[in-house]
Amino acid sequence: MPTYQHEGLNLYYEVIGTGPPVLCVHGATCAGDYEWAKVADALKEHYRFVIPDLRGHRHSDYRAGEMSIEAVDRDLVELISHERLTPPHVLAFSFGAETALELELTYPATAASLILLSPGLGDPKSSVPTRAQLETGWPRSLRALHAQDHGEEHWLDIMLELCERAAARPKADLDAIAQIRCPVLLVLGSHDDPRRLRQAEVMRDAHDRTEIVVIEGGRHAVHKDRPAEVVSAIGSFLGRISEPATTPPSGPVN
Repeated sequence: MPTYQHEGLNLYYEVIGTGPPVLCVHGATCAGDYEWAKVADALKEHYRFVIPDLRGHRHSDYRAGEMSIEAVDRDLVELISHERLTPPHVLAFSFGAETALELELTYPATAASLILLSPGLGDPKSSVPTRAQLETGWPRSLRALHAQDHGEEHWLDIMLELCERAAARPKADLDAIAQIRCPVLLVLGSHDDPRRLRQAEVMRDAHDRTEIVVIEGGRHAVHKDRPAEVVSAIGSFLGRISEPATTPPSGPVN
C-alpha cells in the first residue's frame, strides 16, 4: 500500500493511470477506490488519478477531534508535494467537494481545475442530522468500509464530528469564490437536494468560469446512479481544458 505521513498520521492512497494528474477527494465515510474506481478505470489512459483515503477513513489513520476540512486540506497539500504533482485537477464529491473548494480558497492556484460532484456552499441555518437519524439512515455500504481497520462504529464517530463542525462553519464567501482562477465544473443529479441545485447556480453566478451539468434522474451520489453520464461530463470537461487537448472516451462504464 502506498502511504505518506503527515501530522503523525499514516495516510493511504493509490495511483491509477498515466497523464495529467487528477487528485480525487471522496465523500464523508467513503473511501478512495470505492468512490472513484469506475471514473478512474474509464479515463486512466488519459489521466493519472491520485486517490487517497482521507484521514480517519478506511486504511488511513484517525485521531479523534482532528477530522476537519482544514486538516484534510493540509493532508492533501502534503500529498501533492509527496507525489510531486504539477497542479492537479481536483475531482471531489459532497463533503469532498466542500473540502476541495476550501483547498483552492485557502491555497490559491493549487488546482488546475475543480470538478465538484453534488457540491454545497454550506448553510449555517440548515439542520444537522442527529445521532438517531444517522444511525437509522446512513448507508450500510459506507458503514462497512471502515470496520476492518477501525471498528464497526467508526463511521458514526466520523459523522458526529463532521456534523458538529458543519453546524459551526460559516457559509462560503462568494467574493472569494469569484477570485478562483481555475475553471470549475459542477455535476449534480436532478433529484439531489434542491438546495444544492440552487447553490450550484449561485456559485456559477459568482464565478464566471463555472459550468453546471445536471444529470437527469441522478440523486445525490450521481456518479453511482449515472456513472457513464458522469464520466462523459468529466471527460469532456478535462478534454477541453487539458494540454494536450485530446478528448478521452466517455465509456463504457459498467
